[in-house]
Amino acid sequence: MALNQRPTGTDDDLVPLFKHLAVPNEAKSRTAGRPIFDDIEVVEIRKPGARDFQPYPATAVSHWINDPFTGGQRQVTYAERFARQYQQFKALAAQTKSGTPLDLVKFLTEARRAELRALNIYTVEALAHIDGQELKNLGPGGREMKNQAIDYINESRALVPNIELKAENEALQARLLAIEADNEALKAKRADDEASQFDEMTNTQIKDYIERESGSRPLGNPSRKTLVRSAGDLANRRHPLDAA
Repeated sequence: MALNQRPTGTDDDLVPLFKHLAVPNEAKSRTAGRPIFDDIEVVEIRKPGARDFQPYPATAVSHWINDPFTGGQRQVTYAERFARQYQQFKALAAQTKSGTPLDLVKFLTEARRAELRALNIYTVEALAHIDGQELKNLGPGGREMKNQAIDYINESRALVPNIELKAENEALQARLLAIEADNEALKAKRADDEASQFDEMTNTQIKDYIERESGSRPLGNPSRKTLVRSAGDLANRRHPLDAA
């Protein structure tokens, strides 16, 4: 039975673990010019003896029940299904956060990251905005870390126009390549079509066509393949794509 379906018995044999999961926010990341993550509440539902588990958003639908008040069906979230464990999680949970995780910046050592996390500072944005007594709590080097965080954010913002311009140029280049490929395909198809029009013509008729289009008649007795190719080249020169 899938975990998002209500079991026929009880949930006493399941071990739900609520936690925060950092999820990349692509829209915010593009705007800021640096990786931005959002925290979401998830629950990992573990079965005794089983190694596999899957996280589900805490507010996702676990199952449906008959509502005794309305008489209809209503959704039950995982947070409602495991209400006791969820309440314990909320009582002890750290404040949710959105921003660039400290692990993604190079100006901090691992020891510094550990110190900041111990002070409930998890993102570069939080470090940049810290002030007053909280800044003093960082100890020696705290002001420097704050300034480095501010510089990191400002430099990231400054790069946004360049990143957007690069993306636009790449998109334009892709469109130009697509147009070029389409033109080449049209030329190849037209060449085939032009060549096919000479299939039912005799060599003399092809020579007449070449003389009419170029002003001079082929000399000697060239092969039919050569005549068809020369006639096709003349036909292609009359097409606007070849002038481009």
